[in-house]
Amino acid sequence: MRRDARAMALSSLLLLGSAPALAASGAGDHGNGHSAAAWLTLAFSFVNFFIFSFVMYRFAWPALRDFLVNRSRELQEAMSVAANAREEAERIRREYAVKEAALGETRRAMIEELRESAERDRERLLEEARLAGERLRADAERRAESELARARRELRAEAARLAAEIAERDIRSRLGDADQSRLVQEFVEGVSQS
Repeated sequence: MRRDARAMALSSLLLLGSAPALAASGAGDHGNGHSAAAWLTLAFSFVNFFIFSFVMYRFAWPALRDFLVNRSRELQEAMSVAANAREEAERIRREYAVKEAALGETRRAMIEELRESAERDRERLLEEARLAGERLRADAERRAESELARARRELRAEAARLAAEIAERDIRSRLGDADQSRLVQEFVEGVSQS
């Protein structure tokens, strides 16, 4: 505060010291009466300025100083918050850069895993298709064997019927009616038992 008061006093002395020079320059142009009025105006201005400076220093300066100190502190805090936010943003940017780099590796790993899974699924489906084909072939073979066995049975039955029919005709032609009946009956009974 004393430094501010000294600066104000020095500026006042400079103004007072320059007043005679101003008055002398004005006296050369307008005469003596006019220089006294200029000198009085200068003194009045100086007193006015000194009163204004004193009032400002005494009453407004503490509030202005507090405002400037508070504003300086607020700006420093804001700059500190901004610096912290910038550091946090930089940290987040670095984290995402690392994640982005890892993303490419993760993508490649996922593609490889999907290829392996697709290959396993293909192998599994081929195996299931092979097993299904074997089951179908085995079922077809069983059906064919069953049909073949049934056809053989039918053929044997038909052959037996035809043999019986042929034998019956042959016997009828060679034997009498009574012998024919008896032989046919025995033959039919023998065939049906086998």
